[in-house]
Amino acid sequence: MIGIFTDGDLRRTLDKQIDIHSTIITEVMTKDCKTVRASHLAVEALTLMQLNKITVLLVVDAQQILIGVLHMHDLLRAGVV
Repeated sequence: MIGIFTDGDLRRTLDKQIDIHSTIITEVMTKDCKTVRASHLAVEALTLMQLNKITVLLVVDAQQILIGVLHMHDLLRAGVV
């Protein structure tokens, strides 16, 4: 996994008036994305989101392989928040 391109990345790109039609994604994506292990509790994921002021976490297994995406809305639907 080399990065993620979120709605926040898109907003920042547009705010900088970067031409999205000619810019490659690696120039505007988040390269140091936050992850959470699938074995962690949902409340731990929520805490990580709050500390980093983000709404999405990538879920990885023990070998750091991407296995899913956790969005704040998932936690809201589950009643964690």
